[in-house]
Amino acid sequence: MSRSGVGPGPRYAKGYCGGNGFLIVLDPDNRLFLSEAAVRALCDPYTGLGGDGVLRLVRTARAGMPGRSRSEWFMDCRHRDGSQALMCDPGLGLAARYLTLAGLALPGRMWIGTRAGDQRAVVDSDGRATMELPPPRLLGPSSASVDGHDLQGTAVSLGNLHLVCVLETPVAHVDLTRDLRMDLAPIPRVTGVIVPDVNLSLVNVLPDRSLRLRVHQPGVGEARSCGAAVCAAAAAVQHTAGEWGTTVVESEPGPLSVTLEPNAPALLTGAAGIAAEGVLDARWLATL
Repeated sequence: MSRSGVGPGPRYAKGYCGGNGFLIVLDPDNRLFLSEAAVRALCDPYTGLGGDGVLRLVRTARAGMPGRSRSEWFMDCRHRDGSQALMCDPGLGLAARYLTLAGLALPGRMWIGTRAGDQRAVVDSDGRATMELPPPRLLGPSSASVDGHDLQGTAVSLGNLHLVCVLETPVAHVDLTRDLRMDLAPIPRVTGVIVPDVNLSLVNVLPDRSLRLRVHQPGVGEARSCGAAVCAAAAAVQHTAGEWGTTVVESEPGPLSVTLEPNAPALLTGAAGIAAEGVLDARWLATL
């Protein structure tokens, strides 16, 4: 609830980017305390508003984060279970889109503060957002056991670890709820890493060289999309093919594109839009 007591509720928006849906809560003066229970309630599709997470937008000068920042706005990103996230790439794109539509930022390139530091996004006039991610690092071959099948893959780092396994059989046929274990033994210092530490991406390379992807995230399970996982999959496939450039990845509500060049940030582009806006009921928030 509001630190100053129950009063007019904060403004919110619901939108999407990169195949994920989020709730944006506008809190420019950092007056709103969102407990884990409140975030879970907001993300509940039946008794709340539904979403993959909550993005609370605070003016950086009021956010109380240490260090200097190039950003005007800070994105307090929460997983749908209420826990804090360092960063969320689709969330970054949606936040940038919302700020431009709300007249709180100019279209084009902007910095947005996160717990992982200032991140850069670009919003085009057609509503597409481009997020800059760290250059992918190919760490070497690794393996996974999924649904009783041993799969070979490539470990990729974008600040967190991803295991990318390219399959000949349709990724839709794999049961990601059973017997999921990864072995990153070839990678120094992560021998015997199991599911809670690594994102798993199962990939089909389609005839037109686009990708079909299923993602399992630690602590979340199967996710509709994950910006870093999409970039990791594109990096593994491009590395195997010996070609750098742009890869298209199937996603809802529209395709994502990943542009990669050696030793350069990964550029992830996808549609971003706002579906609804309103005001949260302060009395309901107070009960949480």
